Amino acid sequence: MPQFDLKGIKIAEYQLGQNNAVTYSNKQTIGDAMGVNMELRFAEARLYAEGRLAEYVREITGGTLSIAEKYIPTAAQKILFGARDKNRTVNSESVAGLVVGSNDSGKYVGVAGYAPDMVDTVKKYYCFHFRKAKFGRPSMAFQTKGESIQFATPTTTGELMADDTETHDIIEDATVDTEAEAKAWVDAVLT
Repeated sequence: MPQFDLKGIKIAEYQLGQNNAVTYSNKQTIGDAMGVNMELRFAEARLYAEGRLAEYVREITGGTLSIAEKYIPTAAQKILFGARDKNRTVNSESVAGLVVGSNDSGKYVGVAGYAPDMVDTVKKYYCFHFRKAKFGRPSMAFQTKGESIQFATPTTTGELMADDTETHDIIEDATVDTEAEAKAWVDAVLT
């Protein structure tokens, strides 16, 4: 599936309601996402009988989700990493900042987005929704400029897990015809 021009990555706080119904709140856009990489983990079992493979079972047990982004807005950092406001006075001026302590933890979130795709030579939009994930603060690296200019962009990695519904869903996806439908789908799944 050739994909290009990743768009519309949003997160929202995961909530479990009555009768194990999953809902989301506090939807936030991730600033200019550049890539999403999902790696699933599986539990597998093989049963051999009479010298041949008789049964095979493969189930998704979880995975990791990495999002490369230009920046993570303050409101999203508060949800993803448990960041708190921390203002400092510098040269008699208040400077707004964030702090994450050793006991701070992000919230469970749903992650959704879309990307244009070609299906039988027709432009469509592939939409995805990871139903429950938990992220940690991205690593940071800095270096001197040197002879060439390089961008340093964070990659935030989270743990994918099954939601708390009866069917323990992990991923939901759809292919739609227009970008407007893709945007509406992303907003619909994160409600």
